[in-house]
Amino acid sequence: MLWFSSDGTPRRTATRDGARMVSCSLFNFPSASQKTSSGEEIVVTMLQFWLAAVYSAAALVSAVSADDSYDAQAKAIVDTFSHAQLIGQMTQINIGAVIDSETGGLNETAVRENAKLFVGSYLNTDWSEPYEGKYGNNASEFREMIGRIQKISMSVTGGQPIIYGLDSVHGANYVDGSVLTPQQINAGASFNPDLLYEAGRMTARDTLAAGIPWIFGPILDISQNKLWARTYETYGESTYLSTVMGVALIRGIQSQNQTAACAKHFIGYSKTATGHDRTNVLMSDFELLNNHMPPHLAAINDANVLTIMENYISLNNEPVIANKKILVDLLRGDLKFNGALVSDYNEVMNLNMWHRVADDYEDATISSLTQTSLDLSMMDGTTTMPGTSVVNEFSFINAGLKLLKEQPDQEARIRQSVERIIKTKLKLGLYTNPLPGAELVSMVGNEKDKELALEMARESIVLLQNDDNVLPLSKKSSVFLTGPSADDVGYQCGGWTKFWQGVSGNDMFPNGISIRKGLGNLVGSNSFSYFNGLFINGSISNANLTKTVDLAGRHEFTIAAIGEETYAEKPGDIDNLALPKGFEEFIEALAATGTKVIVVLLEGRPRLLGSIPDNAVAVIDAMLPCELGGQAIAEILYGDVNPSGKLPISYPKDPANVDIPYNHLVTTRCAFDYCEMQWDFGAGLSYTNFSYSNVTLDKTSITNVHDTLTATVTVTNEGSRAGKEVVMLFLIQPIRRISVPEMKNLKKFEKIELKAGESKKVSFTLSYDDWSVYKGEIGAGLPKIVESTAYVVGIGADTDCNVYGDPSIKNGLCADFTIDASGAPAS
Repeated sequence: MLWFSSDGTPRRTATRDGARMVSCSLFNFPSASQKTSSGEEIVVTMLQFWLAAVYSAAALVSAVSADDSYDAQAKAIVDTFSHAQLIGQMTQINIGAVIDSETGGLNETAVRENAKLFVGSYLNTDWSEPYEGKYGNNASEFREMIGRIQKISMSVTGGQPIIYGLDSVHGANYVDGSVLTPQQINAGASFNPDLLYEAGRMTARDTLAAGIPWIFGPILDISQNKLWARTYETYGESTYLSTVMGVALIRGIQSQNQTAACAKHFIGYSKTATGHDRTNVLMSDFELLNNHMPPHLAAINDANVLTIMENYISLNNEPVIANKKILVDLLRGDLKFNGALVSDYNEVMNLNMWHRVADDYEDATISSLTQTSLDLSMMDGTTTMPGTSVVNEFSFINAGLKLLKEQPDQEARIRQSVERIIKTKLKLGLYTNPLPGAELVSMVGNEKDKELALEMARESIVLLQNDDNVLPLSKKSSVFLTGPSADDVGYQCGGWTKFWQGVSGNDMFPNGISIRKGLGNLVGSNSFSYFNGLFINGSISNANLTKTVDLAGRHEFTIAAIGEETYAEKPGDIDNLALPKGFEEFIEALAATGTKVIVVLLEGRPRLLGSIPDNAVAVIDAMLPCELGGQAIAEILYGDVNPSGKLPISYPKDPANVDIPYNHLVTTRCAFDYCEMQWDFGAGLSYTNFSYSNVTLDKTSITNVHDTLTATVTVTNEGSRAGKEVVMLFLIQPIRRISVPEMKNLKKFEKIELKAGESKKVSFTLSYDDWSVYKGEIGAGLPKIVESTAYVVGIGADTDCNVYGDPSIKNGLCADFTIDASGAPAS
């Protein structure tokens, strides 16, 4: 492939699928080291097309106008649109559709043909695998490609810019050279929204540097079944934690002012009964509103998220993509969302191909457009799903045009959708600068970003087992390192890394530090031994096992890094949560030598461990800390960093409880009532000891449901070193008439840092939103109810308030209060 440098000279880079590509620059693009003057010239060139169009620049292009003027501006633009322009704006094309299959280069003819159809959006990376040492487009190369698309599109459409979207879900993971942050599950484990806000800013900056103003994230799904392949993309199983972290990331992303976040997936996607991706979900409206809706409501009301994405499932046997109750009554009515709603990938056409509720693509398109408030179809029907041979070119556009012709009463609804799309483009300033971010290119991959990603990894890694305080290790300890994840940055990162399904190895990660490299950075590469003959599927040859066992027996400590290969979405489906049996046998063989085995888990979901904890003296769940994870793991192993991560998800012990979250209903019982977990939600050890005492409430009786209550606890660091602790407050309603109550619900948390011997009072204020519940009525304005009954506050993740046991047995970390709601007005 030949790209052209800013000076016009060709330079060789990679291609996909072995093809060669020659691309000609239409105009100079700023390189990472240049000023923005050439970028500004690009904007002027593009803007000239728009100024020559039929619209009045003075009336239509004020990208910095007051927010209440965007609706009027968008309407003024859309009022001039023909039917073809309307449907084209609602169409989003995968970039692969305009990449020449022979050369691997941008097919400008295809771009121009799309522009004639007024296509308003593109998405994705055009890379699916590495080639000749290159792994994707850097920011400048993305800008070159998108700039050409913008220029062609605007020249054909009379100045209408396209909007480009990308799945930047843990850093700008498709922008080569960008620093990758830990996955969302790690962000949840950090319990640190401030770090996540900064990660959002970095992600937005690097994505915008590539000329891309639309980020498909964060995921606001609530993890429900640990088998689910997208568990690592969530913040865990707590509705409140997901709400706080989601708001933080959205605020960070949108703080750039030229970048839009996209909250996904609306709604209920994660509650899969089988653990398989994209299955039918059965759920009551009460559960939907109380457990799954709050993060989306906060994204809209507290973070002003600009866009939302629906999802792949059918909810109670009705596909969400054609579900009026969900995408009109709930989203537009109850939640009052007035931003752009985009489908998930190819989901409109999936009404025919996957859900089988539509006769063909035309029927699918018309069903979705007439039954929902969908604004943008991600994919237009020209690209088929794997395993099919169906191609129906521009199905979405053709069907949309047919709808407007045969059902003219639908035009007002279509224009409203397009106004939301145009308003998003106006808010992002695309009418005045269609290729934003030129001044940011030089900032991609800077040292400050690496420190941020490293700190996120440090604060997210969870120490789950530490028998006899074997950790931290002395830097003079005799150590043997083994396991398939010990020297593999790709396994530290998981899916959505470089490519959709992720990638193994170290070569693609110039910023990457594996565990092996991290240990070397701390103690020197000659201070420990390393060998791995074990594959990621748990298989090992007899010869390699013999060598590994021999090396383990010669060392006091053996660090075994094991876990999962990379995956994303449906290809990550599994039927058994247990790690491959070979891993258990491997750890057992190591322990039999007398070495003290320290297990480090690199995994996207909590895999069943069987006998592994019994054969280990310590277990660290690193989850997917990504590029800098190896350094963070090494620092925790040797005590340079005191671990502070907490499990954002219950860690199951056997197959019977893989779908039981910490806040399960009180009627969800196993043998002897308690569904034993390997480790509970909120578990996480430290190298110091924290104690809680003096839990007090500022009142024990509430007669006005809109009053507040303050709970206070004293936290003391009783150990010999400084450490961070996540203080959690849970609320319990032992008796609830409207619905069976949960065991407990996380309502507040705060991460604090205490010096050795230091104490601190931590206070939490509870209010109406904490003790009220939604009635389970969609389309009624989200009515809530507070019951007159007793409530219990519990401080600490492992605190048992014994609310159904002997009332004479009291826990000092629990406190009771009552609410009299008899005088409360109906909500």
